[in-house]
Amino acid sequence: MLRITRKSKNQDIQFPLSGYVGYVITKFFDLSRPLTFLLDRLETMMLINDLRKLTIEKPIYITGLARAGTTIILEMLSKHHDLASHQYKHLIMPYLPYSLHYISKNTKIHTKPMERIHKDGIMITRDSPEAVEEVFWRKFFKDIHNENTSNIIGGTFSNPKFERFYKNHIKKLLISQKSSRYLVKNNYNITRLGYLLSIFPDSKFLLIIRNPVNHIASLIKQTKLFIKMEQEIPFLQDWMRIVGHQEFGHHQVSINVGNTELIRKIRKLWRNKKNYVKGWAHYWASIYDFVANHLDANKKLKKATLIVRYDDLCETPAKIIDKILEYTELPAKKFEKVKKYYVEHLHKPTYYTPDFSNQDLANISEVTKATAARFGLKITKST
Repeated sequence: MLRITRKSKNQDIQFPLSGYVGYVITKFFDLSRPLTFLLDRLETMMLINDLRKLTIEKPIYITGLARAGTTIILEMLSKHHDLASHQYKHLIMPYLPYSLHYISKNTKIHTKPMERIHKDGIMITRDSPEAVEEVFWRKFFKDIHNENTSNIIGGTFSNPKFERFYKNHIKKLLISQKSSRYLVKNNYNITRLGYLLSIFPDSKFLLIIRNPVNHIASLIKQTKLFIKMEQEIPFLQDWMRIVGHQEFGHHQVSINVGNTELIRKIRKLWRNKKNYVKGWAHYWASIYDFVANHLDANKKLKKATLIVRYDDLCETPAKIIDKILEYTELPAKKFEKVKKYYVEHLHKPTYYTPDFSNQDLANISEVTKATAARFGLKITKST
């Protein structure tokens, strides 16, 4: 695959030529909203008889703060034959999952594995699973990425237009991949669990949490990497905004869990180099405190949610994989080869190690200790 390489002070930044083409197509459909929705409706009408026969059962939602381990769990579960998930190719034309599936069959673009731009060792092709559905949330919900207002969407909320579109879209994805259940990873869904449960009462939620020391180190590493890439490849900022991936970079958008003053406090801490790590600690604690409170207050949601500790997955993969399969009601026999592979290959990241001062570690412990304890985590310095 042809790549355009740009020099940076510390390393080369390689971006595939297909990425530039992908951005142009994505931008076109984003700007041509009437055309986009017209094509979506035409595809839906073409499949209407098949859509009416389908029922969405037990969709699986993977969520958690970015860098918690959600991607590796998505990658693993996407290999189950019963599950359909969005893929990288859907980023360019997310509204046409059925049509794009057959169009891509006649091309060989991005079929050779390459490391994703996160530089975390995960190899991808156009058919690799990816978080895509945030594009739709941005279109149907005003201020969904506005950190100056609450991003919580509760179980009493209703948006019939979105729900009708969303259900049809999922069904089209199931038809195109000949699967019976929907699998999705979306970090922003952490404030929408109640709403999703109201749409699909038999949903299965996987909440991923990671030791805050390592988690915060990974968040900081990715933030620095994306800032560097956006400096070298300016259009990347706009592309990330369009597809709803704004967890990192110059225009990072924080998730507001109903406390705007806390977001302002975190922003103030981030602006001070001395308190930068402490700011991330407050952000980590705010997200997981919110979801812990949410689960405690909603028995149905708590029953529908499995808490997966990423560190446990790395240390005892066979046990945790079995637990996930049992909880999500996925047939284990269809997953034996995949399970064996991940049991042999899952491990904690080795491509970086946390490099915090003693004061940083003390701040992380002070800010996150109580929240971590609610999920059975102990603050450690291990990688």
